[in-house]
Amino acid sequence: MNSKSTEPTKQEKDLEERFSFAWSEYREIIPLHRKQFLGWITPLPLEFFRGKSFLDAGCGIGRNSRWPLEAGALAGCAFDCSEATAAVARHNLAPFSNCRVEINSIYDLRAQGEYDVVFSIGVIHHLKHPRRAVERLVAALKPGGTLILWVYAYEGNERYLRWVDPIRRWITSRISPSLTRALAKLLTVLLKAYVSLPHRQEYLVLLRERAFRHVEAMVFDQLLPSISNYWTREQVLALVAGRPVRVTQMTHTHGVAWTLIAEKTRDS
Repeated sequence: MNSKSTEPTKQEKDLEERFSFAWSEYREIIPLHRKQFLGWITPLPLEFFRGKSFLDAGCGIGRNSRWPLEAGALAGCAFDCSEATAAVARHNLAPFSNCRVEINSIYDLRAQGEYDVVFSIGVIHHLKHPRRAVERLVAALKPGGTLILWVYAYEGNERYLRWVDPIRRWITSRISPSLTRALAKLLTVLLKAYVSLPHRQEYLVLLRERAFRHVEAMVFDQLLPSISNYWTREQVLALVAGRPVRVTQMTHTHGVAWTLIAEKTRDS
């Protein structure tokens, strides 16, 4: 593996601060997050983690680590690049003595062949150098271990990218997080009204069952970052091209995201 470090850009450091604000506002883990996580790792069941060690790269408040730990994971390591965010994750994961929470950047990850499972949910599409991040994640896996990546898809989000995403790019990613949150509340009112109408799209049906605060957190998360990539299937596969992994599953999750599952074939 190339040991050269990739320093976070100014844009990424700003993104770190903005997400720290988000996780301090929406810090609670709710039962619906379990169902959400199961969708993100589809088609794997939670039992897949039993007896295995895992790395949660970009853990946020720790909600994605909780469910593998409850399912009987042997040990876990969750990390985020923000001290404030890591503090929230430590609080949420305190009942699990077999999980440690660290402050780290994916770019600076030095683990080599340590984990049975490495997952990164909703993180690398916010990075300036996603392939370098994937390189670090693959290196952290044991041979035969499993890599799980969940990222935004281009396919299924075409209308969103045309009409809504420009608001993020030109307005909400440039104003204060508190103002962005106020706008998120307003947009959540409109979105809740919209999803209450009859829909066939799977993702809109899922949104209907979520509480207002949960939808608000999701909307806020969409509006906040200055970097948000929406990748095609081919672009997601390109993230792992040339790495010592074999892709075993590609799922168009809920019609709006990609879940990539791969097996590490040899040492990096």
